[in-house]
Amino acid sequence: MAAKKKKKFSIRKLVYNDKYLIALSVLAAIVIWVVTSISYSPETTKKIVVPVAVDFSDTLAEQLGIEYYDSTDITVEVTVSCKKYLAKDIDEGDITAYLQTGTVTSTGYHSVPILVTPNEGQDFAIVSYYPTSAEGYYDIYDEQSFPIDISFSNTNFTADGYVTGQTTLSEETVTVEGPKGYVSRVKNVSASVSLDNNLTESQLVELELVALDENGNKVDYVKIREQVTANIPVLKVQNLEPSVNFINAPANAKDLVEIKYSVKSIEAGVLETAADGSLVLGEIDFSQVKVGDNEFTFNINEIGGVTALDGTKEVEVTVTVPSDFETKTLVISRSNISASAPSGYSAKVTSLQRAQITVIASKDEIDSITADNLVMTCDINNADGSEIKTGTSAYPIIFTLKNTKTAWVYGTYNANVEVTKAE
Repeated sequence: MAAKKKKKFSIRKLVYNDKYLIALSVLAAIVIWVVTSISYSPETTKKIVVPVAVDFSDTLAEQLGIEYYDSTDITVEVTVSCKKYLAKDIDEGDITAYLQTGTVTSTGYHSVPILVTPNEGQDFAIVSYYPTSAEGYYDIYDEQSFPIDISFSNTNFTADGYVTGQTTLSEETVTVEGPKGYVSRVKNVSASVSLDNNLTESQLVELELVALDENGNKVDYVKIREQVTANIPVLKVQNLEPSVNFINAPANAKDLVEIKYSVKSIEAGVLETAADGSLVLGEIDFSQVKVGDNEFTFNINEIGGVTALDGTKEVEVTVTVPSDFETKTLVISRSNISASAPSGYSAKVTSLQRAQITVIASKDEIDSITADNLVMTCDINNADGSEIKTGTSAYPIIFTLKNTKTAWVYGTYNANVEVTKAE
C-alpha cells in the first residue's frame, strides 16, 4: 500500500476558511477592546480615609526627648485620581500619611503638617486631603510618685454591731506619668469609694484613681501607672480577753508561769472569722524570760484586723517565773550544732561566739539537765526569700530541749557558719 502524502500548510487555504476567519476576528476584537480600555479609560476620583502615623525617628524632637501627647487616632480623608477600572482596588493600604514631626523643635502646642503620598508602584495621584495639619501637645516625659487619698461618699455603711477597720492598699504610692508640663501640676492622687449600706463583710475595691491639681481639678494628659485595690475591713464589735503565745518555751509553759494583763478585756472590732472571744496580742520569746517578773508591752495598733474601740492603745503583760525555778550553765560544742542550708548550698559551723549557755528549769529537773538534752541548729534559709549570702556569717542558734518538761534556754547565742555554693 502506498504511503499517505503529508498535507502542506497553506496560508491561502486558512484565509479562505470561514471558521478560522471568524475566530481570528473575535480574538482581534477582544485585544483591541482591552488595549483601548486601558489606554483611553475615563479618569475618576475616590475618597479614602487613611490613618496618620506619628513617628519621631531621626528627628531633632527625638534627640531632645520630645513626645506627642494628644490622641494618636488621627485620620485624613484623601481624594485620589485614577483610571476608573483601578478605583475599586485602591484602599488605605496603598497610601502613607504621617505627621511631619521634623518641624517640632520645642515643647508646647504645635500645628504640625500632615504629608500624604501614594506608596511606591501605585498608579494613581493624590488630588487633595483634609485636614492638612494636626494640632497637639508636645513635651518631655516625666514621672512622680504620690500617696493615695481615699474618701468615702457614704461613711456609715456598716450594719449595727459592726465598725470599719483601717483600710489597706495594694500599693502605698502610685506613679503619675506623662508630659512634664502637666505632671508638675499634679498635687495629689485621690479615689472616691462608694459602698452599699449595712455591710457585715469586708470589701475589696479596685480604685478609680484621679490626678488632681491644687484646685482639685483633674489634670489632663497624665496617666497613673499602677492598678490599686483597697481592702476595707468590716469588723464585728466584741469584748475580747487578751492572750499571748509563747515560742522557744516548754510545751506546757502557760501552766508553769503566772501571766497578768494590764486590762481584763478590750472592746474592739475584729474580723468575724477571727472573733472567738480572745485577742492574741502577739508572741513572747521564752529566751527572754528569766526567773521572776518579766514585762512585755504590746501595741494594739500593730495587730492586723483589730481596731480598739475603748481607747486601749497598749497592753502590758507580766510573765512571772516562780522562785523555785533555777538556772544552770552548760558548755556546748560547735560539733553538736547542725546547719540547715537550702538546695544548692552547703553550710558548716566553724566556731561559736560563746561556748556557755544558760538553762532555766524547775528545781526538780535542773540537776538532771545536761548538754545531751540540747538539739541545736542554725537555719541558713532566708525566710524573706532573699539571696543566700555565701562566706562566713553569724547565725542564731535554735535550741530545742528533749526529755524535759520545764526547761528552756535563756539568752541569745550565735554561731559562725561558712556557707558555700554546691558545685
